[in-house]
Amino acid sequence: MELVKKYGRQAAAVFSGLGLLSIVLAFTLFSQPTTAVIWHAGNETMQTVRADSPFPANWLLNSGIPLYPGDRILYGGVEIPPDFKLSEDHFEGIVFQPAYPIHLVLEGTEQTIYSAAATLGEALAENGIILFEGDEITPSPDTALSGKVDAAVKRGQDVNIQAGQENFSIQTAAGSVLEALAEAGLSLQELDYSIPGEDSPIPDNREIRVVRVREEVLLEDEAIPFTEERIADPDLAIGEQLLLQSGQNGQRTVRVRIRYENGEEISRTTETEWISRQPVSQKVAYGTTVVLQSGTGECPGEYWLEQQVRITSYRDTGNKTASGVWPYYGVIAVSPEWYSILKGSSICVPGYGIGTVLDVCPGCSGEPWIDVFIPTEDYVPWSKNLVVYFLPPVPDGFAGSLP
Repeated sequence: MELVKKYGRQAAAVFSGLGLLSIVLAFTLFSQPTTAVIWHAGNETMQTVRADSPFPANWLLNSGIPLYPGDRILYGGVEIPPDFKLSEDHFEGIVFQPAYPIHLVLEGTEQTIYSAAATLGEALAENGIILFEGDEITPSPDTALSGKVDAAVKRGQDVNIQAGQENFSIQTAAGSVLEALAEAGLSLQELDYSIPGEDSPIPDNREIRVVRVREEVLLEDEAIPFTEERIADPDLAIGEQLLLQSGQNGQRTVRVRIRYENGEEISRTTETEWISRQPVSQKVAYGTTVVLQSGTGECPGEYWLEQQVRITSYRDTGNKTASGVWPYYGVIAVSPEWYSILKGSSICVPGYGIGTVLDVCPGCSGEPWIDVFIPTEDYVPWSKNLVVYFLPPVPDGFAGSLP
């Protein structure tokens, strides 16, 4: 007890001093600045900084990194605001994602936005710029943000496309017809074409027509009519004929290119042609010897030629005949070719009587045809096929057959 009494006061002082020292040491140790790790997502580097503040934004300032609009701080993989306060036992580290400027031209209007997103598309979305189907963005929305980016967005518009029999509409920001067709999954094949042309800009009416074109080549055969060769034969009487050789049609082969547009034929073009079979002329012998025959019935007199012809009738026209006389009953008109041979000749026409060739019938060319005159007051229209009789004398210009 004496010892305690003797040294008690000193011991109390010592212990009191030790307690105070412990408190000071504990405070000093607790207030000693800790460290934290900052991972720089922009350049993939890492640095250790003093973490003497529960606010990660202050750590960045300590490392010389000020925060700008769009910068991100991630803690534990989750984005936190700059004023987020961490507890003292969670000073492990943060991820810093710097924002990059994006110079954006949107439908002709320029603006600059900042984003720490991984891609351009994400950056636009977080700034409220939504991309729709048919929009055109340059560069690609998948472009990684690792620095300043110059971007442009062109909004798509409706374009109506008629392709053959199909009609549909697409949303596109294409600048040319060809680009719009490509976005629609359409292509111009071989002879196909578009309206407007594929190199043209999108028209103001936003309408594009695709015309599907195909062509085919056909070989077509055409008949070549045979000609008739007439041969004078003095052993035959006038009006008699003898077939010496039968005629045969030839054949012409034509190569034709047919063009179809949207399934409809629009043109046929002859590319070439050739004679695949020559025609064979028909040879006919005709008589040149005058042999007078005796007629019967309405034409009882002699005749030198009988021939079946087409007979029509005509009436007053107010003009004289080709021979210069006024028409009267008994005037006969024939083709110009016959008139040059038969002018002034007499023809017996059953049911009409004997008439004289004094007029020309221009429409009678090309076939055996005579036109008999009947005065207007007695006019009856005729259209008959009859055998008529050519009366002597034989005209000087007759060579054995009428043209």
